Amino acid sequence: METISSDKTINLFFNKQPSMKATAFLAFLGRSSKFDAGNPFPRIQAQHNGVVIDKSQLAEFSSLCGTENTDKLPVIFPFTLIYPLLQRILAHKAAPLSLFQVLNSRIQVLQYRRIGIDETLDLSCAIAGHRLREKGLEMDIASVVKSSGTTVWENTQTFYYRGKFGTPDNGYQPPQFQSIPNAQETARWLLPGGIGRRFSKVSGDGNPIHYWKSYARLFGFRRDFAQPLLVIGSSLKYLIKPGYENAIALDIALKAPIYYDCNIILKSKQDKGAKFFDIYMEENPLPCICGQLKFLTANEIPAKSV
Repeated sequence: METISSDKTINLFFNKQPSMKATAFLAFLGRSSKFDAGNPFPRIQAQHNGVVIDKSQLAEFSSLCGTENTDKLPVIFPFTLIYPLLQRILAHKAAPLSLFQVLNSRIQVLQYRRIGIDETLDLSCAIAGHRLREKGLEMDIASVVKSSGTTVWENTQTFYYRGKFGTPDNGYQPPQFQSIPNAQETARWLLPGGIGRRFSKVSGDGNPIHYWKSYARLFGFRRDFAQPLLVIGSSLKYLIKPGYENAIALDIALKAPIYYDCNIILKSKQDKGAKFFDIYMEENPLPCICGQLKFLTANEIPAKSV
């Protein structure tokens, strides 16, 4: 159901997970969307309450990421729940540009505690901000997961549209991640081909760029490449001790694609209460993904956003 409030906010309410096929159809209808910096930026939010964890989905997610399947959710698993809502916002006719033009550039997760697999969850996502950059437009979508009315997990995800859209915003400083060129190699593994479609079904990220070579080439990539969640999920098992229950802050910058059938190298370094890590594709001397992981004490946990 869709409503428009008095402040022109578009509210999308779902009583079941949005269909990827329906989202793709809506994205196709909105493929010619044009951004006009002179118009008010759209306000779109989506909500899905009463969500229960699909155990088979969790098992498949854990299998593809090579993680242990337990009675608690991995810190990035909630992305599989919110991605269908995120994509419905991005595919909406009022969105600034077409879903087919968007790239994921940054992820900022705050997990207040681990979520049990038997909890019933309420999900919400909303456009939270935007900025003009020299070579494109950035848009933030904030997501919140609640259990029994209490926020247990939240994320701000930045999406990037390439192009020239106007004068860049003054004063904005992009995030700077600590350089760790001499960090120790923590792990190395092969990212197998042929799993992109399987992961799209469990992750909610149905972008064909992750499993259709010809489609990816249309956007200038040499072939299909892995969903960031797949690579990050496979990496975090080397960075977070099994059974860790307390609050976690995770900040990730997505720099370059990681192609299938390539070796992945994870390097990490502990410094000043944080664990910094870079993820490389073997043939690329520069990191494809940069991240910072913090294990928060009670005094370090920020106030909940809602």
